[in-house]
Amino acid sequence: MKLFTILQEAIHQHSDRNAFFINDSFYSYTDLAKSISKIRNSIRLNTDKSEKIIGLIANDDLETYAAILALWFEGKAYVPLSTDTPKERNASIIQQAGITRMLDSSEKPFIPEFKTIETKNIPESEIDLKFENIADDELAYMLFTSGTTGVPKGVPITYSNVEGFVNAFFALEIEMDASDKCLQMFDLTFDLSVMSYLIPLLRGACVYTIPKNKIKFNYIAELLDEHHLTLALMLPSMIHYLRPYFDEIDCPSMKYSLFCGEALPLDVTQEWSNCIPNAKIMNVYGPTEDTIFCTHYTYKRNEVNKASNGLLSIGQAMQGTYTIITDENNEPVKSGEKGQLCLGGVQLTPGYWKNEEK
Repeated sequence: MKLFTILQEAIHQHSDRNAFFINDSFYSYTDLAKSISKIRNSIRLNTDKSEKIIGLIANDDLETYAAILALWFEGKAYVPLSTDTPKERNASIIQQAGITRMLDSSEKPFIPEFKTIETKNIPESEIDLKFENIADDELAYMLFTSGTTGVPKGVPITYSNVEGFVNAFFALEIEMDASDKCLQMFDLTFDLSVMSYLIPLLRGACVYTIPKNKIKFNYIAELLDEHHLTLALMLPSMIHYLRPYFDEIDCPSMKYSLFCGEALPLDVTQEWSNCIPNAKIMNVYGPTEDTIFCTHYTYKRNEVNKASNGLLSIGQAMQGTYTIITDENNEPVKSGEKGQLCLGGVQLTPGYWKNEEK
């Protein structure tokens, strides 16, 4: 699969550059390659080919990100489990996904009753970033959404879904290279995290994460000031928190500022644009079921923007995504009429996990 070829080449080509900045420490692409290799070696020794879906304790460290890539190079999928989630929810996810094995970088296994590969305690092995031919319809990851019932629903995302997103993302005329510094502010149980770590790694850039014991908006302000980030995907609520400090924020290095996950107010966007005078600001939208995000709208500086009730438009479909607005009879509405947004295309999940009705 082309996606893994690009990833493999980026890790080799940028071996001496920084891949991650985690908890105030830098880790190089060589560090990443070593961690991937030892973890995938352990996966081979401790799992068989029938074990396709592996639980991943979602910590903020190099081993956790390396574990994701190790699973992908082995043609397996990860299901992230948060240490902050109630035990009952994690138990439901484990049961629904059929997880029998965990990858965990914690000091002690977070769920000790499970067979666990403790990724911090694996001996070094030779660097191995080769990958087998992986079918497009194999799963890359599965996230669980609560929906309106509170019962987690599994959303399986395939490798072709991910590749479709990557192609659509770069079709937005976003130019990146190894000099870029990119924010990753999301818990790994939230699908916006996938874009935030994967896109930079494909270009040999550096991913800046937020330690779990830090206040997010404070730490983001520090990163902007001290490390001169060039790309950031954020929730709009982050700039609401930063708003009292806009007079102190000056980040001319920012090239792309993306927002997703919540409605984006036009007035705050206008104020934020002064803090990042050289950045392209984009409002993007998409549910977990359509792989990260699937529509886009570019904010226009000093021009009239499309907005409704003070909220910026979510724009139009990205490459490979189809959108249609329908009425209660599933018929397309006329221009200007309200309806339900329906999505289709290469990024769309094959369907809820073991839940044909939904």
